[in-house]
Amino acid sequence: MEVQVDTSKIISLRKSRAWSQQQLAEVASVSLRTIQRIEKSGNASQESVKSISSAFSIVPEDILVKESEKFSVVKRIKNYIAAILVLGGASLLYASFSTASPIMLKVDASSNNEQLASIQLLNEEGAESEMRINNMLKIELSTEQTPENQIRLKTKVYEFKESTGFVLVASPVLLTEFHKSAGIKFTASSGVPFEVQVTPQN
Repeated sequence: MEVQVDTSKIISLRKSRAWSQQQLAEVASVSLRTIQRIEKSGNASQESVKSISSAFSIVPEDILVKESEKFSVVKRIKNYIAAILVLGGASLLYASFSTASPIMLKVDASSNNEQLASIQLLNEEGAESEMRINNMLKIELSTEQTPENQIRLKTKVYEFKESTGFVLVASPVLLTEFHKSAGIKFTASSGVPFEVQVTPQN
């Protein structure tokens, strides 16, 4: 079973001891790849959490993400490159008189013509749905239906930086219609190209 850990705290504890990721892996008796994955994604097995917390001489609870800080839904899809985390639907508060209907979005992500994910997110006006790709990129999506029955997609693309975390790199606004896809193309700083197709469905 995997749990969510506070990556910033792990990195801070490691750097305060002037340890490299390799050194932490050796002290915790886990692989370097495990440390790298945990520090990027925040996902860790309970065994890894115990090993890492022991290396820092703290209790496991000290590096776990508190329940109130977690996203409500976490879906994990593995592909030939890495894991894709899809965190759907962080809801915002609405006025009681709001009559906006939620819009189902079909989201297809690919890289180098290889499909990475095909998911559906239920999005309501004023709320943002979030998906992460390869733990390197984060995309936030929100919808707005126009009087002409078109769908305005507001997107924000973030790239993960080791030193600062996720940084906003683009915020395109797309206009499409029900059952017609709108595409976002971008290249990560690593040189890996990504394409995301978003199709509103009613």
